[in-house]
Amino acid sequence: MKSKKTILVLTTYPLKNPQHGGQKRTDAIVNAYRSSNFIVKNCAVFYKGFYSSYGEDDVPLSASSEQLIRQSPLTGDIVCGEAIIKDPKVKRKITELLTNFRPDIIHIEQPFPYLGLKPLLAELQLSPKLIFGSQNIEAPMKRDILEGAHVAKEQIAEAVKIIDDIEAELTNDSELVAACTVEDLKAHAKLKARKLVLAPNGIAKVETNEQSTQHWQKIFADLGVTKTALFIGSAHPPNWTGFLDMVGKGLGFVPPDARLVLAGSICDYFEREISSDSLTIEDATFWLRAYSAGRLSEPRLGALIKQSDVIILPITEGGGSNLKTAEAILANKKVVATTHALRSFEWFKDFPNVWIADTKQKFIESIATALKTPLVERTQEQAKQTEKVLWKNCLADLITEVKSL
Repeated sequence: MKSKKTILVLTTYPLKNPQHGGQKRTDAIVNAYRSSNFIVKNCAVFYKGFYSSYGEDDVPLSASSEQLIRQSPLTGDIVCGEAIIKDPKVKRKITELLTNFRPDIIHIEQPFPYLGLKPLLAELQLSPKLIFGSQNIEAPMKRDILEGAHVAKEQIAEAVKIIDDIEAELTNDSELVAACTVEDLKAHAKLKARKLVLAPNGIAKVETNEQSTQHWQKIFADLGVTKTALFIGSAHPPNWTGFLDMVGKGLGFVPPDARLVLAGSICDYFEREISSDSLTIEDATFWLRAYSAGRLSEPRLGALIKQSDVIILPITEGGGSNLKTAEAILANKKVVATTHALRSFEWFKDFPNVWIADTKQKFIESIATALKTPLVERTQEQAKQTEKVLWKNCLADLITEVKSL
């Protein structure tokens, strides 16, 4: 008889070298389970075109499934989930993992893996307890992304129905649903979740080294830059939509000795879409005030955050809560944010060094003001309150509930 409970954490993205918010959240959950005396394996069914680093238990799609994603990359998460039952190579590997590991609990992060897992568990006559790790209410967000990409209405309707149905099924079938925000908990309650727990998004303490610090100091000194406003984002459509809506391409408000620094995979979008050879004045001058830091290692990113003067959060859509907001709170920098960016972190709006702006004009004015305004020291109580965003505190209630399953 097993002395410790076994947990399988299933995703559609690997956790090796986590970069985007979903990876970092799931990695934190896996580490929290391991620290709480569970035996844990994590497995991703994923597309290698999106992720080049992966672990030994992760399962890449076969060529036929990859072709489906190339045809419709914005619904790749659906393809990955369905591959668990439809892709013979993936099905074989997941079957081996399930039958050999025999998890007591399967934690499914985001609903997509359940598309294939549900029929596979029935086929194998396995009945582990299920935990649904809900990062967002996915269906409406997927609709917004697909509509923004001008996908055919029929395809949008089909994708949204698939996600709507599987979210409801997984909510009903799970012993526990963990969500990032109170609003999302209410949505799952309406879907008749058996048990709910709030597990807000958090962040790990920023780690860096002297070499990374010197790297940025030299780059900005060579550019004649003394102040920076930092935007960190993944190549997720709401990130660039929010930036374009709230900041735009016209960066004339940024002083000559300052730069608006872009970091993360969102840089791929801006480097591809905005050319200094453009005939439009905004595109042609964008890179005079913007700087692309690209995809960064954790020490380089940590040093860039510490080096920055202002962190901007131009989030205008999407559910769940934003890891970048938690990152900004912990960093103790000046912050310019939309109201939407502070969802589940509303307590932070009354801190010093925070500008809330929900129109483009006010947002860019706030960035300009923040760049020239001295940083105000937080009180001891405020400094203590920011520790709420550390992962160990955000996930504490989740771990308590899982121990009771």
